[in-house]
Amino acid sequence: MEYISQIMLEILKFFYAIGGHNWGFAIIWLTITINLALYPLTLSSIQQMAAMQRIQPRLQELQKKHKDDPKKLQKEMMDLYKVEGVNPLGGCLPVLLKIPFFLALFWSLQSKEFTTLVGQGAIFIPGWINDITRHDPFFILPLLIGVSTWLSQKSMPAAPGQGQAMLWFMPIFITFISYNFAAGVQLYWVISNLIGWAQQSYIMTQRVPKKF
Repeated sequence: MEYISQIMLEILKFFYAIGGHNWGFAIIWLTITINLALYPLTLSSIQQMAAMQRIQPRLQELQKKHKDDPKKLQKEMMDLYKVEGVNPLGGCLPVLLKIPFFLALFWSLQSKEFTTLVGQGAIFIPGWINDITRHDPFFILPLLIGVSTWLSQKSMPAAPGQGQAMLWFMPIFITFISYNFAAGVQLYWVISNLIGWAQQSYIMTQRVPKKF
């Protein structure tokens, strides 16, 4: 992880140099770049999730029909996946790929090297984020993380069995756990969520068949 964090720090330096010598804007440009690079995987993931949603009634029929024969049920489900071109695990990849980027940035912004590097230049927005290596003193970014997480979840195809409780629980939970994160990490999270929401909304309206 230290090696990845070091790479992330070098990339941040690059965006800092071309992004107005502001570490906050450097993080925003980095976030945009990561999400654009992962867009093809995001597209595939959401299409797979939408396909899973579409075939849910048929899967439920198979589960009722073969509830006493697990082997037969497994075979029929696999055949259905194959015919429909659905990968039941296809919706997880982009989320898993974003985790290393998040962790790398998290450790980079917490490192002594970054703190020494930014010195007194850690200001993002004067009067609000005066030190990007410390948490948002006004709790604005954690709230935006919660709201953007909710928007991102709403724009995704509904997972089988997903209830309203989970839709609200995750944003609230994430809001509180992100409170003490460095403002740079909080900023990355907000921008990543907003870009994800925009990409997902576009994919669901333009790239996914309307009939399920």
